[in-house]
Amino acid sequence: MGLFMLSLAGVPPFGLFWGKLYIIGAAVSGGYTVLALIMALNSAIAGYYYLKLIVFMFMKEPAYESGEMYMSNASLPLKTVIGVAAVTTIFAVVAVNPLIEVISVFVYNSGY
Repeated sequence: MGLFMLSLAGVPPFGLFWGKLYIIGAAVSGGYTVLALIMALNSAIAGYYYLKLIVFMFMKEPAYESGEMYMSNASLPLKTVIGVAAVTTIFAVVAVNPLIEVISVFVYNSGY
């Protein structure tokens, strides 16, 4: 969960950082500098909330119910889905450039 929160916050090695970078860069190159500043400010505010969530998840004492931790949702299919999502999140930085090239071809062919 911490990995996904860092990705949403836009920490550089993850894919969402590159998405935010491309969107803000497109806004600046399109002449929407005020919009780019608003997006950057909003991203910084959201980063604060995501990092605050990580602090509460990993640096605070867990809440125990009747003296033991309760983990009924930790089944094998759930662990598999979370593992695949984590690996995809980590290696998304490799897929960013080919994906941008494919999208650029589609945009060019559309005439926009």
